[in-house]
Amino acid sequence: MHQVVTAGLWGLVGGSALILGAAIPYLVTLPQRLIAAIMAIGSGVLISAVAFDLMDEAYAQGGFDSTAAGFVGGAAVYTLANIIVSRQGARHRKRSGSNPQEKRPMPGPIRASPSRSARCSTGSPNRWSSVPACSAAAESAR
Repeated sequence: MHQVVTAGLWGLVGGSALILGAAIPYLVTLPQRLIAAIMAIGSGVLISAVAFDLMDEAYAQGGFDSTAAGFVGGAAVYTLANIIVSRQGARHRKRSGSNPQEKRPMPGPIRASPSRSARCSTGSPNRWSSVPACSAAAESAR
């Protein structure tokens, strides 16, 4: 019974990191640079843990030459694919900062063309564009 309680307590300690990680940004506004640094460290640790485990197994089965060639070849393929995707317009795919020049509008769902009453409200912008509400003169010009 003692081992079950010990295992449960260690599980509680390990799982409390999730609760703590959710509570901090809920209670405090963190700067974007700090969030980016924390995420970079976490992703680096995760990638290195997986890479070391896979590299050890590859070295044990294939030797140094095959492992090194696979590692360098995989890095080259990844880098080339990233360059191609970035040149196709995905350069701004994950912006989270507040710099308006760097933001791209997110594509929304495809909607049917709204009716005149939905396009032109009285005095406020409509939800399909950032253009102010239509006047009768502007509507007749269309």
